[in-house]
Amino acid sequence: MSAESVIPYDLVATKMNYWYNCIKNNRNIAAEEAKAEVEQEIKMMEENQDVLVYFSLLEFRHQLMLEELYPNTGAKIEKQYKKLKETRGTRDLNGMLEYYYYFFMGMYYFRQKELVFSLNCYRKAELEIEAIEGDSTEKAEFYFKMAEVYYHMKQTYFSMNYAKRAYTIYKKEPTYGNRRVHCQFVIAGNWLDNMHIEEALKHAKQALKDAEKFGENYLIRKALFNIGVCYTNLEESDKASEFYLKSLDILEPRNDEFAARALYLLAYTKARQNDLKSSKKFYEKSLKLARKNNIVETLETLKIVKGIYFNHDLDLVREAFKYFEEKKLYPDMEWYGICIGDVLTEQGEILGANEFYRRAITARKKIRRGDFLNEI
Repeated sequence: MSAESVIPYDLVATKMNYWYNCIKNNRNIAAEEAKAEVEQEIKMMEENQDVLVYFSLLEFRHQLMLEELYPNTGAKIEKQYKKLKETRGTRDLNGMLEYYYYFFMGMYYFRQKELVFSLNCYRKAELEIEAIEGDSTEKAEFYFKMAEVYYHMKQTYFSMNYAKRAYTIYKKEPTYGNRRVHCQFVIAGNWLDNMHIEEALKHAKQALKDAEKFGENYLIRKALFNIGVCYTNLEESDKASEFYLKSLDILEPRNDEFAARALYLLAYTKARQNDLKSSKKFYEKSLKLARKNNIVETLETLKIVKGIYFNHDLDLVREAFKYFEEKKLYPDMEWYGICIGDVLTEQGEILGANEFYRRAITARKKIRRGDFLNEI
């Protein structure tokens, strides 16, 4: 390669920054185009190991974006994950690169539902976040991801705090409308966990309006689903089913994991209404998708519907709770424990009801003690 054809590494790094901004905004077409340009230019770039590591990090983050928009590409993300781990093992990182490494790893573990590992990585990233100078949207991105993982751990105060910090920044950035919608999702979920269901519904409906304004199908679909969850908690089953079905009407971009989850909740909702014919129909559809894509969490929760409503087999339900315990999904243990206890009480199975009420109480104690956090 002649000296004239060598591209300065700082110019390539600048293009990588643009690529990363496209990724953060879920602008997948622009991100693919930027990635292709960087891949060509990096072949002619003057040698710089930090820029090469940055490239590997962005490759991984790019695949995480595709996983979010178009799930079921797990083989690719696993390949990128192993490559990045190898890169990390061969050299020391610091500052910005250290931040990105742990931040993106946190996102990966979150996708794998390994919440403790995810939060552990995010906390390590937070130690390096000051290396990201002059980019408030990157801090907003970090705050949002922290809010997301704390929400799933039911650490409501932490989650709401980070979500509001992220939303405050995103409000000032007109190109980050989709991220404002995601913040609304998390805020609504936290209100729901605090049993302020009407407040949660208000935020969920606002998220739907904003998603429709931006015209992003995957956001509209999720907003419709979240409204359905609010109505489930209000015990307005017909309205809940209406919004779950509307969410399933949005077929693109394809997301089998989402569809399996929505179909499961329809099966569960119909079973609670004693409409077992409809429930079995949705159950079979969900089961088919979950088996095809090995969606373990949905396969486990389907055991609850089958064990309580179809076969009257509490051992099946206990298998699902064993999975919740292993994965430390204490919020699911609490919610389902109470619901199952109520159903068994109505059926006159007092011993079984007491067992699952106790499971719910145990899970609630673990959440309040912050047992997730003690393992970090």
